[in-house]
Amino acid sequence: MPFSGFAVSVKGASHEKSGLPCQDSARVYVRDGLAVAAVSDGHGSEKHFRSASGSEMAARIAIRSMTDFCERNGSLAAIFADDPGEAARRIAANIICGWNDEIAAHLRFSPLTEQERGLSERHGGIAPEVIYGATLILAAADENGVFGLQIGDGSFTLEHGGTAVFPMPEDERLLGNLTTSLCDCDAINSFRSFYRPGGFDSMMISSDGLINSFVSREDLLSFSRRTAALPPEELPALEEHLKQRSRSGSRDDISVAVIRTSI
Repeated sequence: MPFSGFAVSVKGASHEKSGLPCQDSARVYVRDGLAVAAVSDGHGSEKHFRSASGSEMAARIAIRSMTDFCERNGSLAAIFADDPGEAARRIAANIICGWNDEIAAHLRFSPLTEQERGLSERHGGIAPEVIYGATLILAAADENGVFGLQIGDGSFTLEHGGTAVFPMPEDERLLGNLTTSLCDCDAINSFRSFYRPGGFDSMMISSDGLINSFVSREDLLSFSRRTAALPPEELPALEEHLKQRSRSGSRDDISVAVIRTSI
């Protein structure tokens, strides 16, 4: 089955004002018969001062991990044939290990600056993974089914047969600004996931800056259906729309990644 997709990240209004970089990352990888997308949202507080790098690592490693699992097993159906929950946990563990390895390598080549060491000392010393803290949403699809994996906030929408839904199980701990994170000491136990055999029309994953700019979840579902149908030439207009939505809504960075059956 042929797939297509795209990813967009824009700097939030609050970061435009403060001069901070966009701390979101979004990626899509498409090859014949397989599509994988990832969105990661770096934490914005002072002690997560390298979260822009952390989110880039998370999105990249998540896609690499998922494609590696598919190459070794042949299909999503084969990966999730026996115990879908345990398979998802193995994928999550692989992502966590890869992310921490990337952090260690990044620190070797880019040691903390004097200013960064001062920030760390102000907080009583900060663990390396906390400095790079980020959330993660992963989506994957092949001809056999659809898989989703998530830690932290943000949204995952899926459309099939004209109906759009939120397929990811809810996490009751995500209240207000509280979120689970890749940098948590028990991150492996905070991932949630789903696997659905069969087809789909489109999937959209996005950082919480998007859903927090809508009045209702139903409005987001409507937006996801329209966004998934955009032709490539409309992507610059989408970027401008997301910037304006941030200014008038969440004021946060916004990232969107879409996978769809080819249009």
